[in-house]
Amino acid sequence: SEDPILTGKIAAAACLGIGKYGCFATVKHLCCNNQEFCRTLCDSVVSERALREIYLKGFEIAVKEAQPITLMSSYNIINGIRASENWDLLTGILRNEWGFKGLVTTDWWNHALQYKEIAAGNDIKMPKGNPEHTLQMILEGKLDPECVRTSARRLMEAILRLD
Repeated sequence: SEDPILTGKIAAAACLGIGKYGCFATVKHLCCNNQEFCRTLCDSVVSERALREIYLKGFEIAVKEAQPITLMSSYNIINGIRASENWDLLTGILRNEWGFKGLVTTDWWNHALQYKEIAAGNDIKMPKGNPEHTLQMILEGKLDPECVRTSARRLMEAILRLD
C-alpha cells in the first residue's frame, strides 16, 4: 500500500490471524523493494526520514504489533549497501530499535555474500548458503563465529515457537 500505517496494520493482523492456526507468515521485503526489473542491481537512494516514514513504518508496525517469526530482506541495494548485508537495517533498526526476535531470511538467489549477511543479522540464505566460504571467512577473521552462533540460536528459538 502507499499508506504505511494501513500496510502495517494489515500485515500485523495477517500475521496474528495466520499464527492462530499454528502457521507463520513471513513479512517481506525489507525494504525499498520498488521494482521488479533488475531489482538485484538497483540502488534505492533514500533519506533517513523517507526511509523511516514511508518505507519502514509498515514493517515497524507489523513487528511491534505481531512479532512475526520470520521476515525477508529484499534483493536491492539501499544507499549503497545490499539490504541483506545491512547491519544498520537488520540489527540496528529491526532488532535493537523495534525488538524483533525472529529470523531474517534472504530473498531467493540474491547476489549478496553470506558471511556479510550473517554479520548484519540475516539468519538464513535462500535457497542455500555457502558453508565452505562462510567457514573460510571465519578462519580468516572476517566473520565473528558468535554471529553464526546467534543465527543458529534464533533458528532453534523459531522452531521451538512453532512446536
